[in-house]
Amino acid sequence: MTRRSMNGVLRHHNDPLKQFEEMRAQEDREKESLRLELEATRADAKSYKALAQSMEVKVQCSEKENRALQAEVEKLQGEVANSWQLGKEKFLQYKEFDSLCSKRGSVFFEQGFNGCLAQFKANGHSEGEHPASFLEFEQALADMPEDSGEDSSGSEEAPPS
Repeated sequence: MTRRSMNGVLRHHNDPLKQFEEMRAQEDREKESLRLELEATRADAKSYKALAQSMEVKVQCSEKENRALQAEVEKLQGEVANSWQLGKEKFLQYKEFDSLCSKRGSVFFEQGFNGCLAQFKANGHSEGEHPASFLEFEQALADMPEDSGEDSSGSEEAPPS
């Protein structure tokens, strides 16, 4: 082999070697690019996973808060249902209510009794035919002072709670 042919072989050998090195460099650049893209994708995946976990925690907190609010709503609904009864009981405990009931009760009784007595007399029954117990009661009511009726009804036994 001559020098010239050797140079030709070397040239032919160097050209494919250069091409091989360029292809290898290109392949290395592509590998690096793919590696960086893979790392970025993994980082995105981690970020999305963390975001998903954060959202899951928020959902759990929201569900807890929702259950607490629902319990509060149910409690308030129970209080609303019970408030009428409580208000009525408080109203019935006021002293003014007892006094008003006593006054009204005695007025209704007196009017009813007087009406009954008037009807009794209108039907032709005389005082002589019947014992004086009704008439004595009418006189006792007339003689009774106004405020003693209120006091005596207030001192009666209180209704059971």
